[in-house]
Amino acid sequence: MSKKTKEPKQSLWRVLRNNFVIFGKVCKYAPDLVILAFLEEGVLQGIHNSIYAVFTLHLFNSLDLGEPFGKIAMIIGLMSLWYLVFNILDRSWHRVIKPNLHHKLNQGIHTELFRKTREIDVACYDDPEFYNDFVWAMDEASSRAIKILEDLTRMVARLMALITILGTLVAAELDTVIIIICFAVGVVNCIVNHFGNKTYYAQEKERKPLSRKQSYINRVYHLPDYAKEIRISRADDLLIREADENSEKKVKVAKKYGIRYFFIYGIFYNVLMEAVSLGITFYMFLRLLDGAMLVGVFAASTSLIWRVRWNISDFIERLAKFPEHSLFLEKYYGFLSYKPKVVSGKNEVPEFKSLELKNVSFTYDFSDKPKYQWHKADHKKPKGEGGNADALRGVDLKIEKGEKIAIVGYNGAGKTTLIKLLMRLYDPTSGEVLYNGMSAKDYDISAYRAKIGCVFQDFKIFSSTIAENVMAGDYDDVADAENVSSSLEAAGFTDKLNSLEKGTQTMLTREFDKKGTNLSGGESQKVAIARVFARPYELWIMDEPSSALDPVAEYELNQSILKYAEGKTVIFISHRLSTTRMADRIYMFDSGKLCEVGSHDELMAMNGKYAEMFNLQAEKYVCG
Repeated sequence: MSKKTKEPKQSLWRVLRNNFVIFGKVCKYAPDLVILAFLEEGVLQGIHNSIYAVFTLHLFNSLDLGEPFGKIAMIIGLMSLWYLVFNILDRSWHRVIKPNLHHKLNQGIHTELFRKTREIDVACYDDPEFYNDFVWAMDEASSRAIKILEDLTRMVARLMALITILGTLVAAELDTVIIIICFAVGVVNCIVNHFGNKTYYAQEKERKPLSRKQSYINRVYHLPDYAKEIRISRADDLLIREADENSEKKVKVAKKYGIRYFFIYGIFYNVLMEAVSLGITFYMFLRLLDGAMLVGVFAASTSLIWRVRWNISDFIERLAKFPEHSLFLEKYYGFLSYKPKVVSGKNEVPEFKSLELKNVSFTYDFSDKPKYQWHKADHKKPKGEGGNADALRGVDLKIEKGEKIAIVGYNGAGKTTLIKLLMRLYDPTSGEVLYNGMSAKDYDISAYRAKIGCVFQDFKIFSSTIAENVMAGDYDDVADAENVSSSLEAAGFTDKLNSLEKGTQTMLTREFDKKGTNLSGGESQKVAIARVFARPYELWIMDEPSSALDPVAEYELNQSILKYAEGKTVIFISHRLSTTRMADRIYMFDSGKLCEVGSHDELMAMNGKYAEMFNLQAEKYVCG
């Protein structure tokens, strides 16, 4: 069992930098939010608290001195007018303006995260630790930025109020001992909150993986993909048991840290605050009895003293939150600073001529997990045992322009891993992939992938229109209409398309549109295949392209692929051998090794692994 990694101690500079960087992002994505927040939650709130202090003291002084009713009424009227104006502005900000600006900020930060997600290595998703931190970054980034902005603006408001209230109390000749006590309480409040923030961070660190698991279980129950499985299997019992166990763990975490909160805030802090409050009140009451202050001043000062104490405490409490913000932001910055291992080259990608693997081996080595860092000094490479089995070993093969290649083998033979290497989703552990005789690593990675159209075995359909699914992006109803229709026809989707009232504008899945349609597995696969037909790819990779089709549809699809792939290079990946007869060359894989190469007839004559696999499948179609 691995030891828990201890969070590195944060220096003052590190705390300042972490918070300053996220504040810079707020200024970048929502500058109007920053300006208006400082005006409303900073200046306006500060003026509001300041005016209250001045009005209160003037009102009680006027009552004590027996001022005319008209002057007292004017003070009350001015206070009422200010409260009316303030409440209108405050509610407009909180209920109308602020929510819209928060959405703007949230969109900007999450768009940055989405774009970064495209850069990280696919291998990162194989590391639960990385995935936990990735989810943490997604959950915390925008909300933490909003909290930081709120703390900054409220600190401005508290500072303005403190200056005004303290000035008013000094003018009223209030004993400075009381003011010193208020500041002392604020310092204690800062220390208590420091420990409270560390406790909260530790709690969240333990809670996040549990929340992610709960989210997964919830997703299984509300997604239609799992509805049939849950009803016909015993998976329901397993999921409910997992949910119960996960819930028990969350309760234990809550109890563990709840006890700490209880002693820090529930007993120590509250007892201290009440003792100070009673002490100050009693001290001021004694001064009132001694005739050192008037009743009005006593009443006003008592109210203002609590405001001083609250403003000092809130100011220091918000100041103490910045180390907490910094800790949470570490995950976010770490994710953004991740340097992928699969990096882009700079060369332009020429027209496809050949693709070659030279002595390629690949290992899914999770002992050296993908890591990211925000502070280099804190990064240490973990010690791993290694020794994982190779998914591919010493593979040599070459594909020329215009060839139709079949890559076959049983499940687990390494076929899908080969695709990931060809697409540069992974790079080989050893050996190299050559495009036109040059290392694929030397080419611009986006342009390189744009040359290759791939239908993955585990393809995905998006909750968007059929046309957008075929174009795998934005759809122009003028420029792309004919292309989409012909691509769907080539994929054998015409009959289904004609049955749909909105045609290519039909929304797929009913997740966001009750008038949408849910396609069968075979129909969905045809839409995925149409994506390859719709783009000018020079190399097609078909990973089990007919796995969800019946034999007749499979035959028709193969003929269509041959027709539309004229002059193009096609790689068929399959463990079903119905497509291999039309291949120029067949590569047979077994346990990660390339064991046989040749045409169908040549491999059948060899009577090896391919012949054995072909004959086993052929027997299923022979009538008894």
